[in-house]
Amino acid sequence: MTPEQWDFINVLIIVARFIQVLGFLFAVLMLVKEFPLGYTFGVFAVNLVGFFGVLVGVLTKFLSLIGVLLVDALIIAVSILLFIKAYRIKKFKERFPPPPKTNTRCPVCGAYIKPQDSYCVLMDSKSLLYFDNKEHMKAFIENPSAYKLSKEINYDGVRRICVNKKEGWIEFKGGQSPQGGITL
Repeated sequence: MTPEQWDFINVLIIVARFIQVLGFLFAVLMLVKEFPLGYTFGVFAVNLVGFFGVLVGVLTKFLSLIGVLLVDALIIAVSILLFIKAYRIKKFKERFPPPPKTNTRCPVCGAYIKPQDSYCVLMDSKSLLYFDNKEHMKAFIENPSAYKLSKEINYDGVRRICVNKKEGWIEFKGGQSPQGGITL
């Protein structure tokens, strides 16, 4: 092998290690951005096992240069596929409100909201408010101060609403309110 070929091979291996480090950084980013944990740890595990597998393969001379490059390509491909799948799942879940926590009450009537029942959700900039029906959500939107005083609610305007938990969020931009011509 000529020195130029050897230099090229070394550059390829360094680039592959750099890409694996990026794989670890992707896993950390996925953790911070609240991607599904199974996929996040999957990316981390693929990179960790791949890194040590290549290292052991090179030290035991089980992997040739072509083998190292193929394993690196496989690690990168699997990491990217896991990342894309996790991203799609995260984006899909963001289209719908999370189910209400235990002991969540409707701010209008005080009834407990059950995750299996139909309910409506209003999102402002700070919190989610769950309502047991859309009439209560409409009453709250039309006169929030009546309910803010009786209950400690930090409401600052509508960002999103969800009238049907199977259809997902309806966005309201720029301070637009659903009471202005939008029927619930």
